[in-house]
Amino acid sequence: MNKKNLPSLYNYNLDIDLKELQNACDKLAEKFVDVRTANPMLCMNHEELVGQVYDNFEQINLTTPSEILPHTTSIKERLRRREEHLYSVPTEDYIGSYFEKVITQLKAPASRIRITKLAAGKNIPFHVDYDVNYAVRCIVPIYGDKQVINLFKRDGKLEAYNLENGNAYFLNIGYPHAVVNMSSKPRIALMFSLDGTEDIAHLWLNGI
Repeated sequence: MNKKNLPSLYNYNLDIDLKELQNACDKLAEKFVDVRTANPMLCMNHEELVGQVYDNFEQINLTTPSEILPHTTSIKERLRRREEHLYSVPTEDYIGSYFEKVITQLKAPASRIRITKLAAGKNIPFHVDYDVNYAVRCIVPIYGDKQVINLFKRDGKLEAYNLENGNAYFLNIGYPHAVVNMSSKPRIALMFSLDGTEDIAHLWLNGI
């Protein structure tokens, strides 16, 4: 499956009760930590990216690594051992939670499940993550407003999207993408990766 045959963004139209999702998030509000504390092994292997992208970012891990990630600077090695999918052990905050109820509506198994917080007035600069054949990135905004903009650079054009709270989206992060939070409040979202393309296969087949 090629990123060029997929949209930059797609709403899965899952059955999500925003109030229940926000309540589940509020219960964990005291558990946010900076990304380096949340993911020391992953950050050590991605330090250049972490320094550029995650300095204004906090998160709560809802899954943890199934094994130790030895340090490497090799992108090929990180892809070979599928680091994104090694974050597969659910925490007690995830098991039986509303987050689990939302995510398990999708067909493919999920990994690296976390709640993220982008500080008010801050941004995540343009960067490229990975192709959908490695992992499928998904996001469910929990708290945000129209002043939070997701940007994509694609085919020489700049695309801008405002994601609605309580909707689950596919993000085509094989393209350069960024987030700008121009609001006075943090943008909080549920984020995770899918191991498999079955939930987006119809987009490619239908040429959406």
